[in-house]
Amino acid sequence: MCAKSTLTNHTHDSRVRRRWHVMSTALLASLLTVLLQGCGAPAAPQPPQLSLERVELVSLGVREQRFALRLQVENPNAIPLPLEQLGYRLSLDNTLLGRGSSDRSLRIAAGGRETLELELTVDSIGLLGQLSEWSRSPPDRVSYLLEAEMQLGPWPRPLQISHEGQADLRIRTGAFGF
Repeated sequence: MCAKSTLTNHTHDSRVRRRWHVMSTALLASLLTVLLQGCGAPAAPQPPQLSLERVELVSLGVREQRFALRLQVENPNAIPLPLEQLGYRLSLDNTLLGRGSSDRSLRIAAGGRETLELELTVDSIGLLGQLSEWSRSPPDRVSYLLEAEMQLGPWPRPLQISHEGQADLRIRTGAFGF
């Protein structure tokens, strides 16, 4: 009789252990699911609105041209946007001017607006025709296409932005070097 009682207790203990193992595994899996959902990245915000205020020719060399750009960045969201990186591509009068990037951190307040001063260096002999025309008769305004990729704080994917418009064109005194 003792052998049967020991066998019954052993079988009962095995069932209890198995149930406990199944229940604890299910509880742990549920807990991990809830925690991981809570730790996920927040939903992506609406992209900021970019506008190019000014393009200024800083210097014109045989192999390199430098431009200063002034951008307005407007945040349409109800939360601040922490800008960490910006990559941009600028075309003026349907001609690709160049590409640039900035690692300057900037916090754009909810519903706020910030100004970014950027530099664009162009190493292109092909732009000399356009620049030569501007040296003879510089326009006050120029049409542009600005394409940007913005990396914002906790969001894993960069935001893609494209904006067309008109901007002031200025040429610094002495920029052409002659």
